[in-house]
Amino acid sequence: MSAPAPAALVPRVPLAEWARLHAHLIWVYDGPVSVQGRRGKVSAFDLTAWLVRQGQVEVRLGSATWRARVGEWLFPPPGERWQDFSADARILSVRFRAKWPTGEDLLPANLGVRIPAAHCPGLLRAAAPLARFVERNFPNAETDLMQAPAVLADYLRLQTLFSRWLESAITVLTEAGVVPAHMGKIDGRLLSAVRQLERQPLATPVNETTLARSVGLSVSQLNRLFLRQFGVSSRGYFDRRRHRHALAALEESACGAKEIASELGFSSAPHFSAWFRRKEGVPPRRFRRGRAG
Repeated sequence: MSAPAPAALVPRVPLAEWARLHAHLIWVYDGPVSVQGRRGKVSAFDLTAWLVRQGQVEVRLGSATWRARVGEWLFPPPGERWQDFSADARILSVRFRAKWPTGEDLLPANLGVRIPAAHCPGLLRAAAPLARFVERNFPNAETDLMQAPAVLADYLRLQTLFSRWLESAITVLTEAGVVPAHMGKIDGRLLSAVRQLERQPLATPVNETTLARSVGLSVSQLNRLFLRQFGVSSRGYFDRRRHRHALAALEESACGAKEIASELGFSSAPHFSAWFRRKEGVPPRRFRRGRAG
């Protein structure tokens, strides 16, 4: 029996279900690899694609290793991975999120695909204008583009460019045998609450009473749904978002503790440091040093 055509690998579900996919750009960058991100362990919760323009990169996760050289795209697997870029490395990097409200990623956790750029020219044609747009309109954003202020026109243009890139990426990955996942069942009230928490600014505290009322539930009922689906309360779900932003900022940017604390709504760097220590066992500065090679 012959293998199924790439298009047959993608599940056919109602458009209303695809509309629930939470997909957006986290960051895009075209240039030399930063000192912070060049070598060390990275907590990569989001999806990533790198086009190696110069130099090379090696990624390790568990016992598996992936390498990419000039002229190759690499989609490394998400997770606690080790990455090692050569000192002269230059990349076009696209970090993005494509996740269902159930917490499942659109792409499988064992993602790890290397593709010659010559075999997928459309990927670069879509990524290059996306990178130029972000560089021109959001020059001060470093680790999470969604936190940058913007007018509606900029947001719509960004979404248009990102959608074109995501379509190209999914096409390329599907042709490589990667099967996108569709969403499992989720309570509609929980879905509404998750959407609100995903849109809420990271510096704004969660009001569980207001959130629960907005979806027609009591706080205890809402948190039972969150615990059943995600293993944490609604406040814990939002705190997980803040934690992941802090990890990315410490691992991939030069932002200081005071700046990160402000982004996350802490009144001071010491308060942020105490919160981070409870989660990671070490203060932010020591965590950053420990991730470097």
